[in-house]
Parts: sequence; C-alpha cells; structure tokens
Amino acid sequence: MMSNIKNAADHRKTWFTNSAAGACSGIFTRTVCQPFDVLKIRFQLQVEPLSKNSKNSTYKSISQSISLILREEGVNALWKGLIPGQLLSFTYGLTQFGMYQMSLAYLSKNENELNQTSSIHFICGVCGTSTATLTSYPFDVVRTRLVAQKSNQIYSNMREVFTSIYKTQGLFAYYRGFFPNLIQNSLQGGFMFMFYNRISKLFSTNTSNNKTSNDDYLNGLKQFSSGFLSGIASKTLVYPLDVVKKRLQLQDFIHSRDGFGEKFICNGLWNCVRLTIKEESFLGLFKGLSPSLLKAGFVTALHLTVYEQMYTFFDALVNSNN
Repeated sequence: MMSNIKNAADHRKTWFTNSAAGACSGIFTRTVCQPFDVLKIRFQLQVEPLSKNSKNSTYKSISQSISLILREEGVNALWKGLIPGQLLSFTYGLTQFGMYQMSLAYLSKNENELNQTSSIHFICGVCGTSTATLTSYPFDVVRTRLVAQKSNQIYSNMREVFTSIYKTQGLFAYYRGFFPNLIQNSLQGGFMFMFYNRISKLFSTNTSNNKTSNDDYLNGLKQFSSGFLSGIASKTLVYPLDVVKKRLQLQDFIHSRDGFGEKFICNGLWNCVRLTIKEESFLGLFKGLSPSLLKAGFVTALHLTVYEQMYTFFDALVNSNN
C-alpha cells in the first residue's frame, strides 16, 4: 500500500481496483486467522481470570484453550463463525480501502504532497474504517454469537442467527454494541494506516542505499513487517473498546451461554466498563490481549501485504483493458 499511498495525488486509482484488492485481502486473511478470533472472543467473554491457577476458569491460556476446544468441540470449532466472518471481511475490506483511497485522493487535490503527513493518513483511515464498520457490523454481531456457542449450540448456521435476532429483538439488535465498535474501529483504522505509512517510510529510508534507481516498492518482507508492527500498535491502543463491544453484543444472548462460567450482565457502554473494572480489575479490559495481538499483527500484515499484491494485479488488469 505504501506505493499506492505515496502516489495518490498523482495517480487517481479507481474505486474498483482498491475495493477489489481490499475485498480479496479480507477474505484471505479471515480464513487464515479465524482461530485467533475464536480464542480472542472466548477469552473476552469469560468473567473468571485467564490464569492457570484459577480453578473456576474454563479458559486459562492459549495452549490450554486450543486443547480444550479441540477436545470438546472438534477442529472445526476453531473456524466457527467463518461464513459471517468472511462476509464481514469482504464487506469491510471492500469499503475500507475504497473509501480510504478516495479520501486520500480528495485531500491531495489542494496541496502538493499533502498525503504524506501522518495526520492525513489518520483522517483518511478513520473515514474509510468508519464507513466499513457501518456497512459490515451486522455480520460482526452474527459471527460473535456463533463463536460464543459451545457444543450445545443454539444456532446451527448464519441464517438462523439473522432470523432469530430479527424475530426476537428487532433490527436494532443487529447494531448492539455499535457505538464502542465504531470508536474502536475508527481509531484503530486511523492508527493502522498512520503507523503503516510511517514504518514503511522508515524501512524505505534505512534501505534506500541498497535500492536501484527505479525500485520504489517495498518488498514483501518489509510490507509484512510494517503491517505486523502497525497492527500490534494500533490494536493495543484501542483494545478495551473491543472487550466492551463483545460483551455488549451478547447481552440478549447471555442466558443461553451455559458452560462458560459466570454470566456478565451490563447495561450500556459505561456500565460495562465500570462493572468490568469492579469485578475483574482494570486488567479485565485487556482480557484476551495476547491472542488478539497475535491476530492483529498477522491479520494486518497479511491484509496489507495481500492488498499490495492484489492491487498490483487488478491495476495491471484494468490498464490492460484500457
């Protein structure tokens, strides 16, 4: 993406090229990294401590949790919620990258090299991510409910979740927990694009003496490393909002989650934050951070690296047809 961002003011990219590359990247990374997401959601929804010394905790560590899920639910459980997750990633990636590049191109019209500043990348990242969150959020709610089930599942597929939510709770339930999610995703998206741009520039500067005169592109390793570091940094900054979001999404479903330990019941964003800190300490807002950071690092790295490659492919395809 560094090459596309860097030349946004000079080369107006089509919405199709950016969006198609973003959608393909989202689908690929979701398939590879879904087990991290399953672990993260299970950890976030557990009230008991994530500790090997806790007798009442269902999930105590990453390795123990994977072993438990495999033993009780089978290997397919690590990809629970994959279909709505794929729809989420497809819609999210398509909208996020399309809107990001459109915003970047628009802001670059009035001042030369404006798109090189970190603030512009942050603003464009917020715009693209906010739009993507609005369009894809119902799939996130459905995915969370599927992942939150154990072997005695209530829903067998995505269609049942959509139908049940609509019949029992109405349209509003598709956007339960939307506000903290919007804040979280918008800030994370802004930080991600900002950090990726800065880290990519740092790598480019440090290796500029080794590049040929026509080589303006980071290689795959540099793209992956930049994405990994930007993913970890941006996720850490907004992680408490992710915990709150997941808990709010399941409030209407909480009484159906037998076998997961104590049930967490809250009413609204600030009440959820207050109760989490009261019952689990401030660190409760960072529950599941380890698998989440692994996921964020790898997903962001794959997402941006695959996006770069798919962008090049679609751009060449579009140009060959012109």
